[in-house]
Formats: sequence, structure tokens, C-alpha cells
Amino acid sequence: MPTYLFEKINPRVYTERKKDFLMRHILLYSHAVLPRQALAGEIRALGIADEVVETDDFAAACDAMGREKFSALIFDEPTEEQRQTLAQNNGGAPLFYLLSRAVEAPEALIYQKPFRLPVLLTAIIAAAARFEQSDDSAVMIGLWKFSFSAKTLSFETTEIRLTEKEAALLDYLHRKAAPVDRETLLRDIWGYGEGISTHTLETHIYRLRQKLENTGLTFTAGGSDGYKLVC
Repeated sequence: MPTYLFEKINPRVYTERKKDFLMRHILLYSHAVLPRQALAGEIRALGIADEVVETDDFAAACDAMGREKFSALIFDEPTEEQRQTLAQNNGGAPLFYLLSRAVEAPEALIYQKPFRLPVLLTAIIAAAARFEQSDDSAVMIGLWKFSFSAKTLSFETTEIRLTEKEAALLDYLHRKAAPVDRETLLRDIWGYGEGISTHTLETHIYRLRQKLENTGLTFTAGGSDGYKLVC
């Protein structure tokens, strides 16, 4: 199974998206040499990051994270034990898992193979921008202060903690004036292609609704009109 689907990419698109913040190095871990080199080559060629630190050694990857601050961390097929380590020791940097099967990993953004390369690259830039500009990333949603980087909603002394995907979903819908359909959310947040049968979105909407109870924030129902955040 291919790691990702090749498409013609316009470098200017990615240059424009990252011109307003400093992208530090990206860490890329994978045992698969050719896919790793291909992905790193695309990132370098498009100017998304100044450098991509490549490794096929998990211990070396962890050591690098301890020495250097990365804008994004990309791990290809990490084991369950490795994911547990990363959940506790990622330095707060955006964490991406490239996986051949779906797993529960709230600490990371998961892209299931094969995925569209432009979708992954756009997500890396967006997540890195939020991480690098975390002091300015907090926004007001209703009466609540939303911090994407900290994955929290806060009001006075109350704080609600969100998972990575819950924060991404809330951030995405907050920036959209019109309802967003199910397929678009699965594509832009989870990187799923068309025709994927999954209850991932519905599960996250349900859990997020529970956390938002009594906040004055909620979502319109799904269906043909899609989802919309209501403040």
C-alpha cells in the first residue's frame, strides 16, 4: 500500500501559507527508507521547512526531541509502546502519525494510508503555525477563551481540556461561517479520502458536545446541511 498519493503541487501555495511565521525543523521517523526520503524531499523542495531531520531509530528520534525544538513531528507506523512514549514526551509540538490502520491516539493527528499528500502538508503548516504563534493563537468563542496550542477552553476559573482532534474540530468549525459537510471534515481534519466508512466524526462530535454542555456553545445537527458551531 502506498504511503501517500502523488499529485501535482504548486510550491507557491505552501510558500504563501507559511510566510507569516518561522517554521523550524521537522522531525521525520520511518523505517521505510524510500517513502521517508520521498516525503522529506517533497517538504524540502516545497520550502515548507528549512530542514527535515530523518531517522529510522526511535531512540534517536526521542533524543533529537530532547535536544531540539521542532515545528512538527511525523512518525510513520509507530508501535503502541512508541505512541505511549510520544504522548508523554513530545514537547508540545504538533504530532502526526502515518498509519495503515485506525487507532485511538488523541495526542496526534492521524493520517491513514493512502492519504493525499497536499492534505498532510497543509495540515503540517497549519499546526506548525499555531504552535509557533501559540501566544497569539487564543481566540474568544462566545465567553470562552480557546487555545488551540494548549487544547483548552477557559472561562474565569473553569478550564475544559480537549483532545487534539476535538481542538482541531472546534478550531475548524469556528473559522467557518457556513455549515461544513461530513466529507469535508473527514478530509480536512482526518485526511480521509472519499468513500471511507467510519463513525469517527460522529464520535468526536458527541464527545465534544458533552464537554461543551453548559458553556453556551454547541453544534447544529449533521445531515445534508453539515455541521456548524453555534455560540
